[in-house]
Amino acid sequence: MGKNTYYYDNSADPGELARILSYGVQQVDHGVIFFSEKRKILYANKYAFTMFYVRDNLTELGQTFSGWINRLGIEPHATSWCRVYAVNGKERLYKVRYRHLIDEDAKPLGHMYIIQNLSEIVDNGSGEQYRLTHDELTHLYNREGFTAATRQLLASIEDDRRYVLLYSNIKDFKLINQLFGLEKGNDILLNIGEMLAQQVKEDDIYGRINGDHFALVMPKDRFDEKTFKKAVKEITGRLTSKSYSLHFQIGVYEITDPNMDVTLMCDRAYMACKSIKRDNVCEIAWYSDEMLVNALLEKEILSSFDFAIINRQFGMYLQPQVYKDGTIYGAEALARWIHPDNGIIQPGVFIDVLERADLIYKLDRYVWELAARQLADWKGTEREGIAISVNVSPKDLYYLDIKKEFMELVKRYDIDPKYLNIEITETAVTSDVNKCSRLILELQKSGFVVEIDDFGSGYSSLNMLKDINADVLKIDMGFLRKTENLNRAQVILNYTVELAHELGMGVVTEGVETKDQLEYLSSIGCKMFQGFYFDKPMPVEEFEAKYKGLPKNMTY
Repeated sequence: MGKNTYYYDNSADPGELARILSYGVQQVDHGVIFFSEKRKILYANKYAFTMFYVRDNLTELGQTFSGWINRLGIEPHATSWCRVYAVNGKERLYKVRYRHLIDEDAKPLGHMYIIQNLSEIVDNGSGEQYRLTHDELTHLYNREGFTAATRQLLASIEDDRRYVLLYSNIKDFKLINQLFGLEKGNDILLNIGEMLAQQVKEDDIYGRINGDHFALVMPKDRFDEKTFKKAVKEITGRLTSKSYSLHFQIGVYEITDPNMDVTLMCDRAYMACKSIKRDNVCEIAWYSDEMLVNALLEKEILSSFDFAIINRQFGMYLQPQVYKDGTIYGAEALARWIHPDNGIIQPGVFIDVLERADLIYKLDRYVWELAARQLADWKGTEREGIAISVNVSPKDLYYLDIKKEFMELVKRYDIDPKYLNIEITETAVTSDVNKCSRLILELQKSGFVVEIDDFGSGYSSLNMLKDINADVLKIDMGFLRKTENLNRAQVILNYTVELAHELGMGVVTEGVETKDQLEYLSSIGCKMFQGFYFDKPMPVEEFEAKYKGLPKNMTY
């Protein structure tokens, strides 16, 4: 017995073993072809000769098969595909599975192709029905076929056995299609279909619902998360390359009412999918009724967002940025949705929804303009010189020309750029350090003050500082609250403040809630603060009533 999982009697005669293996392969009702590592055909069973209309000439079969693959433009290492083979006026539909054979020492042995003839399924009397209920690429059930088969299965249940519906999503799959082409995307989808086929039993229902979404219905007592994750990780390992990685999100809905519309079951499992935040190779989430409430809220937010922007339902709140004694330096602009029926909607309700829908840039641009207009209103008053900081979200960098947007605001409202401070999150910076470094330098040359928000939230903070020369670091006190080892966190915070000052950057600490926090931060050199200890975000009118002017000789 070798290192891999195969067994044979090592006392058997090698010739006898080879003959019986060859005879066994001849009985398979699929075509089987083996090539050497250098692509010379070595073996084929009789069914392969029949499928490609070649008579007992191994070399000719190899040339015919290889020529067919080349004409199709199949990638050399595509693991599965389904195409038409046309000869003598006939069209045959063949599904091909490919494996690169490697021994237990990782030494390449050759190439194996298994070819399945699907022509009869399509050509027989049920061909039209087959096409209506099956996916053209994977030949699994499509949405219609899956729905009908699931409905039939659930209607036939006579005991109390519970079933679950699994719904899968590949994060950012559209990006893979855009970057690497539909051929690679289709190869991935075919492999997922094969993985499903290997995980299920005969009475399970599974199919490709649409795009990169697959669904599976199986008894709850047979669904094991660890086993399923292991299978997904195995297929991901085969398909992932240095250029991209796959992240599977699987939502699970436990079927409590067999009479429920199958489409609604799929929707609920997909809600569970969308609730997944982590980017591991495979994450599984179970549906809860809370997800339905959130989904309805999300739908309402997205359907009314454009109307709310046009009708100026979003207002700007200002949270003061102050010195230790409470004297004002500036303020951070924060969005609030002032809904005519529901009152003030907090950002925690709608920001994540807009980010997932790639609409956050519209809201950010709207708030930038409110801030610029407010700075223009303060010109010539005792509040002139109070800076307003506005947020730049990671996706703003992709949808907007940031420098152009801010330069146009400065020109339109005739304001000094040094009072319109630009906060870029650490996450946005680390997503493309070189691009952000250039952008920050250009903004600074144009007179803007640039702040790095949420510093310390990522894992590349110190590495980022060697390339990014911002004016201000904003540190959230959540950095201390999120750890059980307060002493270690304080040491890191202390050195971070000291490092920022050594690099010529100011420090603003946000999230300050208690006097003890304020005293500690002051002791390590922090001079600017933001948080509920001083004031919550407030409407502009309330801010203006409370904060009249600026202190002299302001420094960070």
